[in-house]
Amino acid sequence: MMKKQLRYIFVLFLLFICFGLCSPIHSYAQTETSPYSEAIEAFEKFVAVQMYLDKIPGLSVGFMKDDFIWAKGFGYSDLENRVPAKAENSYRMASITKTITAIAVLQLVEAGKIDLDAEVQTYVPYFPKKKWPVTVRLLLGHLGGISHYRNYDVEGHVKVHKNTKEALAIFQDFDLVAEPGTRYHYSSYGYNLLGAVIEGASGRSYGEYINEHILEPLGMENTRLDDPVDLIPNRVSGYRLINGEIKNSEYVDVSSRFAAGGTRSTVVDLLKYSKGIMEGRLLKKEIWRQMFTSMATRKGFLTGYGMGWRVWPWKGHFQVYHSGSQPETRTYTLLFPTENFAIAIASNLESMDRSPYVRRLSELILDEDLDSTTYVQDKEEQVVHQACFQVFSYGLSRFDWLGHPIAKGEEDLAQAFSYFNKYVDKEALKNNFKHTKKNIDGGIHPVSHQAFTKVGTHMAFALSEALGKEKLNNYHKTGLLSFFSDYIKLSEKWPFDGGKFRFKKSFARLISDWEKDWSRVYTEDIRRLFITVETDFDELDLKLKQAFSGAALYPDFSNDLARTGHYSLEQNEIEKSFKILHLNVELYPNSPVSHTSLAAAYIWTGNTKEARRLYKKAFAMNPKHSSVSLSAFFSLGRRLMNAKKIKEFFSLAEIAAELYPKNARFHKGIADLYLQIGQKEKAIEFYKKALKINPKYKEAKERLEKVLREKQR
Repeated sequence: MMKKQLRYIFVLFLLFICFGLCSPIHSYAQTETSPYSEAIEAFEKFVAVQMYLDKIPGLSVGFMKDDFIWAKGFGYSDLENRVPAKAENSYRMASITKTITAIAVLQLVEAGKIDLDAEVQTYVPYFPKKKWPVTVRLLLGHLGGISHYRNYDVEGHVKVHKNTKEALAIFQDFDLVAEPGTRYHYSSYGYNLLGAVIEGASGRSYGEYINEHILEPLGMENTRLDDPVDLIPNRVSGYRLINGEIKNSEYVDVSSRFAAGGTRSTVVDLLKYSKGIMEGRLLKKEIWRQMFTSMATRKGFLTGYGMGWRVWPWKGHFQVYHSGSQPETRTYTLLFPTENFAIAIASNLESMDRSPYVRRLSELILDEDLDSTTYVQDKEEQVVHQACFQVFSYGLSRFDWLGHPIAKGEEDLAQAFSYFNKYVDKEALKNNFKHTKKNIDGGIHPVSHQAFTKVGTHMAFALSEALGKEKLNNYHKTGLLSFFSDYIKLSEKWPFDGGKFRFKKSFARLISDWEKDWSRVYTEDIRRLFITVETDFDELDLKLKQAFSGAALYPDFSNDLARTGHYSLEQNEIEKSFKILHLNVELYPNSPVSHTSLAAAYIWTGNTKEARRLYKKAFAMNPKHSSVSLSAFFSLGRRLMNAKKIKEFFSLAEIAAELYPKNARFHKGIADLYLQIGQKEKAIEFYKKALKINPKYKEAKERLEKVLREKQR
């Protein structure tokens, strides 16, 4: 299969170049003798095929690892004039700008010019007071209650240049969406307000401040605030997909998003930026650590967002990242600070999915399987495994980041182990699944005093002391079962702890059983398996079924199968699509992803009855799973409309309404989509449903009134 795939990829790569779909590549670093030559070559082959499938006009990618830096351009920065893309192309950074804004605020905190817990009016006196105080700290973590876009049809299409006061005027009279501190609510407007805080505290304009204190010190000569009238070297042209065809982006002036998404840069400059951050050139260590620590809601749940950066462990690695989405662009920057590793990606296609490129490059450079997850056949054991993964990923990454366990003494650690042993238990789940799972889900959060992270950091510390730092780092490759198994063997030799820092014998037996199965199914061939639309799925079907037969757990490729199945569907390869998606359900019968991906295919092909059955089954499995979320329904609805499948869109809306009968936000969102396709009567119907559920839903009321006025004209 591998030889066949490589041959097909090579042919596609030649076609890609011959038909002008991929330009000559401009390199920022020579790679012939680099330690990453093979990885880079494999990544370039992947990009050639993936860009073709994703219909991406232009792409610039770069990474740094220790002292090595590489960056290249692929495709075209300007399709109309056939201008090849290169590493030095200038892209809109969109929300990556938020990371710059956060650093600027924290620099001013270090200088004593900003108090994180001061109200924003201390620095922006012209911003109206709200029902509750809004502080700088909470704004940095999207906990300030400031609204995001309320009416993107208006707010997302600004055509005129705006100064700071004009940008704030767009949202300054909006009510807060929640009491500050109680709810994570991503808000670009909140970061615009922070831009005004920077100006008020520093006495300089936002652009002047970041240029003098961030961009110039790091040599980021090609980073600046975007301006449509300025001559900007290597500026790319932006594109979007309309009914599957590449079209020019709409003209939008992003000065209205100045501190939230108003910068322009290159991947080369982003790597300089990453390097400067990791070398501590912009902030002192104490503030830097604070910036890279997830904030939490008042009820004690981590948000996964620090100050300007998303903070999530990635299979035991400590990572921070931010993406950017905007007219003309999609961007991504990722840092592994303790490993001196960073990636920067920018594209001139608005609908680009950056995650496959980030995952593939990370895997190749680190030589790790970062993409696949684990599927466990038994329902209760699946929850136990998820808890183990949290302990492993949060514990190992946090220890890597801090260098020490986080428990406050032996009693605190003993309580954390007691919490784990009480709830991470198959029998406890059988006796009271809902209650037990709720406590497991809270295991990493402050609401449980971060019991799982305390257990995980202690395990990492003990293993590092006993086996060495090199062995500890190797768990990124060998995985959580090796991590737990080695700790269990180590703890059995301890005569002094009275069992306080040990796992129950039943849990230890389960880990041992899992490890035996995993060693059998997780072969080197499976570890390196990378599923694409060019995979021979007949061969894959046989291979995976044979490999996974009789195993209690095995690698979960459900997301990859769903992605490739849907790509085939949109290419009108219906038989192939259903073959892939049915295989997904066969391999992963308890996975919401496998069922919703097949349900979406049934919607696409007009089989509403079967789609409804599968969506309800997936919802029953896990009503909080992302694949049955409102966002997933909205995303599929947009795809259906882009494909002009209006009848199918209506069917999807009916199914979603059955699953979310009391969700005002859903009904308002469906109304918005109906409005986009000119179905005003249906839009009015759903706006009214939203208001019946929540009579105080201001956005729904305003849009309903607007539609009714237009109807009367």
